[in-house]
Amino acid sequence: MVINSGDFYEDAVHAILVKLAVKSLIRFKCVCKSWYALFEDSVFISRHLKNYENTRLIVTYSMVDETDPFHYPLDLFHLYLDETLADLSSLILDPLLPVYGTAGGPYDGIFCILGVDDRLTLWNPATKESRPVPKCRIVFPRYTKILRTNFGFGRDPKKNEYKLVLIFTLWDEKRNDLYDFSQTAVYTLSTNSWRYFESFKSSHYHMPWDYDCINLDGDCYWLLELRNNSHRVVLSFDIGDEVYQEIQGPCLPQSVDAIMGLYKECISLLVLHTIESCFDIWTMKDNNWTKKLTVGPFVGMSRPLGFWKSGGFFVETHSEQMILYDPSTEEMKAFGLNSNCFQVYNYTETLIPIKGDDSLSGFFEIPWHTLGVY
Repeated sequence: MVINSGDFYEDAVHAILVKLAVKSLIRFKCVCKSWYALFEDSVFISRHLKNYENTRLIVTYSMVDETDPFHYPLDLFHLYLDETLADLSSLILDPLLPVYGTAGGPYDGIFCILGVDDRLTLWNPATKESRPVPKCRIVFPRYTKILRTNFGFGRDPKKNEYKLVLIFTLWDEKRNDLYDFSQTAVYTLSTNSWRYFESFKSSHYHMPWDYDCINLDGDCYWLLELRNNSHRVVLSFDIGDEVYQEIQGPCLPQSVDAIMGLYKECISLLVLHTIESCFDIWTMKDNNWTKKLTVGPFVGMSRPLGFWKSGGFFVETHSEQMILYDPSTEEMKAFGLNSNCFQVYNYTETLIPIKGDDSLSGFFEIPWHTLGVY
């Protein structure tokens, strides 16, 4: 067997580079032309994105200026530098614009964030690139207004293109009731364009207020409740075919607080039984649910926040603290943060370029801050 030492050396270098932080790789672009080309190559970008060691925790929570009664709460992004969370040193990320909420993601390391003047922006924290989303000029039926907007963001694996999905629940002012059908708007990054279509019956589901879309294998998932009996269901949206599907959830009592996320690469539910103060983990495979774990009871737990990549999960306490619980060791770790609106994300750095032309700038002409309450 003849081994080409040059190929072996190159493979070894690539194996090292694929584990480095994006910040380092951007600096290394100036080392030589071959490295510059490598870090722009889609195959290397994909390998880097799938590297387990580049996945870290991002925690967002709102900050309010209590001295200003008209100050709108802004979201802070805390990036924890140690991917094992043994060290809780963190860095506050700067999106370079005021952020009033996370509208979608992160998917492939890209967030969709809601900013000032109701502007939607795609943001890659690792490269510090951002791309404003162009205006959505959807025309709603007469006598209707937006009651609620839900977001999804992901990639069509068939065409390898990214899409932003918006679901509008409308209020019929003439009937003083929900409009019969929700509306869907889909933005495709590759064409920089929107398309619209009527969705499902609004009266069938209670859509959540928070932005809890989970993306897996080209599908967006939302955890909903049926309006007629409050049973949990999962609504999925195939990003490629742009079709919806309803998936029955596990049979849960109404006195639980549940959040959806990814647990061991499966769509899963983290469920807090508010009376017993126990947590369940349910996982879905082939649209069927299996209870994987029950732990507790615990004292002082307020609500579930989400899963961590190692199999642990995050919870918020009644004292507005964020805790990481590891079922394998039964240990709890406090993060020293105080808020009543934590959101947690398993974030993987990415080299994926999203910077668009300046002509892409614009904002969503939809008054998110004036949405009605139902």
